Amino acid sequence: MSFKKFKILLSAFVCHPEKGSEEGIGWNWLKELSKEHEVYALISCFLDQEEPVRAAVEELSYRENIHLIFIPMPQGSNKIMSLFPILEFYYLCVEWQKQALAEAKKLLEKVDIDIIHHVTYGSWTIPSFLWQLPKPFVLGPVTGSQKVPLVGYLFLPPKAIVQELVRIAYFLWVRMTSVASREAVKKAKLVLCGNLETLSEISSIKKSGKSLFFLDVGVSYTSELAKASEQTTGGCNTSTSISLLWAGLIEPRKNFGLLLEALKILPSDIQWKLTVAGTGPLLTYWQDKVSRLGLHEKINFLGQIPYIEMSKCYQTSDIFVFPSLREGTGTVILEALANRLPVIALRLNGAATVLADDCGVLIEVRSKKQMINDFADAITSLSRDRDLRRKIGEKGYERVRSFYTWEKRGKQMSSLYQKVLDGIL
Repeated sequence: MSFKKFKILLSAFVCHPEKGSEEGIGWNWLKELSKEHEVYALISCFLDQEEPVRAAVEELSYRENIHLIFIPMPQGSNKIMSLFPILEFYYLCVEWQKQALAEAKKLLEKVDIDIIHHVTYGSWTIPSFLWQLPKPFVLGPVTGSQKVPLVGYLFLPPKAIVQELVRIAYFLWVRMTSVASREAVKKAKLVLCGNLETLSEISSIKKSGKSLFFLDVGVSYTSELAKASEQTTGGCNTSTSISLLWAGLIEPRKNFGLLLEALKILPSDIQWKLTVAGTGPLLTYWQDKVSRLGLHEKINFLGQIPYIEMSKCYQTSDIFVFPSLREGTGTVILEALANRLPVIALRLNGAATVLADDCGVLIEVRSKKQMINDFADAITSLSRDRDLRRKIGEKGYERVRSFYTWEKRGKQMSSLYQKVLDGIL
């Protein structure tokens, strides 16, 4: 299906071809949209992005469709803000967005842009100012309204509880005081929301225009991925010998403690091993605790794994475990499904939307004991039934291929652009 070629101004504060999370989201939108359209991308010089982005663009056959505009990060910060890292980062992001607006105004004097689209950072509380320009403005997919459920605080250490409460207070402050954030939502012709919690809040703010649910992450479907995932066995030699995989930051909200408690009560006939790919502020804490419990031979902490090498971890695992308490969606969920792994996650945020009952196991969030027991039961059931793992893995793979590849998302976005410009949305 072909689309009319538009000139798009894309705001991608973070954008990196060799990383996941927000950086990967920015890059994939740039890559996919430029297949069909001419894209002028505003990108920050944050995280040494410029060199890898320029090099990756040169490898694309449609590179003539891409125009890169790198904008330096602001220097210095407000003295009061510097006392609180989260507020200081917010301040610097907002200052960068102001610089992006100035650059965009210069661009519009030279180029007849059709539509403006802000993609990263993907929190609606970090405002874009590009809605002020005289062109249709699309915001998102954005998240930012998800929060840890009350029972989830029972899994958090005291310091993390304080941090979560500070985060809640911060977002309440932003929502009450940030005129720019609310105006970006109100002025956008279309706001795409990455989870249902954010859609509910955005819908209460936005009185005109449209707000739609549109997942904030995706996976790149390639022939290599298809071939590799076909080789994923989904099981070891015996039905009770199982390889579990955790991938992502090791921080309080990711809830490693729940998984560890579940593993401790698995039946004795389940011969399990857990691979932990990732790093974070709690890495040393959990390594020490695992050693004290005598589980160091069963749990292997790999540390940070380069993004392009993560496929090996998926392909040598049987089950992906994702007990996160607060998440937009989590790219790792889609990556696991794309590699035909059944996923066990809590029925929260994006996971509750992505994981249909036939391609994963969603754990209800009612009480601490119930969550631990149900997580252990899910691991046990999947460990004992290799055919069930394969069946769920196939369903998950088909779900991702049908709905969540970046290739399909690029085409969906092109269709949405056309509807916005035609006045349908």
